[in-house]
Amino acid sequence: MSYIGEVRRTAFSSFGTMASALLVAGSKAAFGFARAVYHRHTLSQLGEFDDRMLKDIGLTRSDLRDAASGPLWQDPTAVLVVRAVERRASRRNVARAVKQIAADETAPASEASLIACR
Repeated sequence: MSYIGEVRRTAFSSFGTMASALLVAGSKAAFGFARAVYHRHTLSQLGEFDDRMLKDIGLTRSDLRDAASGPLWQDPTAVLVVRAVERRASRRNVARAVKQIAADETAPASEASLIACR
């Protein structure tokens, strides 16, 4: 029997795999926590803006309070991004609806609508 190409495992090889996986998971968690703390600092800087400046970026004071109310390890910017995107989409939908109504009112009557009126 040949040992060429055969992989031998030692008694500690599974321990090493587990230890490295724990090290990677721990470093990811520590990095995520540090990023959340940094974003909370940024959130406190946003709190110093006046209402007009917050409106320019699509946020309100209540959005900042809601983002800050989460746990310390949770990134508050996710809440702010969702709120800003929702408001922007809502404004676009309203503008699109107003534009459509204005276009419908100024459009000439088609033959089908004239026939239906007779």
